[in-house]
Amino acid sequence: MHKNVFQKFALGLTIIVLGLWGIALIFVPDLISGMLSEEPVNHTLAGMLGAALLGLAIISLASIAQWMSAPRGLGVAMAILVAEAAYLMLGASVMLVTPATAFSLVAAAAVAFFLLTS
Repeated sequence: MHKNVFQKFALGLTIIVLGLWGIALIFVPDLISGMLSEEPVNHTLAGMLGAALLGLAIISLASIAQWMSAPRGLGVAMAILVAEAAYLMLGASVMLVTPATAFSLVAAAAVAFFLLTS
């Protein structure tokens, strides 16, 4: 009984930590960078890491709570990465638009669409 309570607490805490770090890295990377390093922040890397952490939190929550299937949770995580990459490329203009990044964005969008509609 106690093991189950501690395990649920640890899983919940993990999801909260991953989600909060992901959101913070997406929306306030300068604040986070200032807490961790004296180096200037790389907004592209911070945003993509934040999106990946937030996606991981959503996948974890979906699989533990079973409120959506694992493939759909992965689709949501990929959609978050697509949205963040598109913003960094086209909105903030901090991610280079190269054949590799453009192809990756299109491929990730296709994967997200396939996982969300299956």
